[in-house]
Amino acid sequence: MTRIGSKGGMSMTTGYNVQFDFAKSDLSFVENFYSSSSNNKDIVNMLCDEAQLPNVQAMVSTMTGRYLGEGAIYYPHTRTYTDVSLGFLLDGDLTALKFFSAWFDNIFGESEVKNDGSFEGALGANSRSKFRINRLKYMDDYTSTLRIMKTEPRKNTSHEHVPVTYMLEDCYPYSVDAVPLAYGSSQVARCTVNFYYTRHTTSYGNFKK
Repeated sequence: MTRIGSKGGMSMTTGYNVQFDFAKSDLSFVENFYSSSSNNKDIVNMLCDEAQLPNVQAMVSTMTGRYLGEGAIYYPHTRTYTDVSLGFLLDGDLTALKFFSAWFDNIFGESEVKNDGSFEGALGANSRSKFRINRLKYMDDYTSTLRIMKTEPRKNTSHEHVPVTYMLEDCYPYSVDAVPLAYGSSQVARCTVNFYYTRHTTSYGNFKK
């Protein structure tokens, strides 16, 4: 136990942080719903209540007949990267849901539809033209690098030590799950967003006592 204690004890699932880094800073959905100046970025990052560290997996092939009596031998040939899901609690302005919905719309070239936020404004909002077309943008115009940082507490802060960081490259949302609404006992609304990415890089942090 002393040896485990010298490494900071056991890791808890409640310590992590996520952040989206976009290569282009002039994206409209980023400026409107994920900008640091409006604190939206901090709100979205802070309200991520469920995350996962990506898995590591390889596609394999088999080889037989090397030696007499030896069975099939499996060997890896390609690294594969599966999707990843993040869950977000929703504040009263549905900041996270707006951000990911606008991001998804941006991929397909859809413009944002806005109103003044009142009940009358919502009733008076017009849908997009039924003759509109979807023109996909280039991946460089909407992908980001998603950082999932596993944090551990130390004497100064609850996230002082970051032993491992996964950087998911060319990340984008491919689906935003339905947000259930129902009368009855009130619960905090949340949304789950699923992401694809091309591959990830793992950064290992040095241990800090």
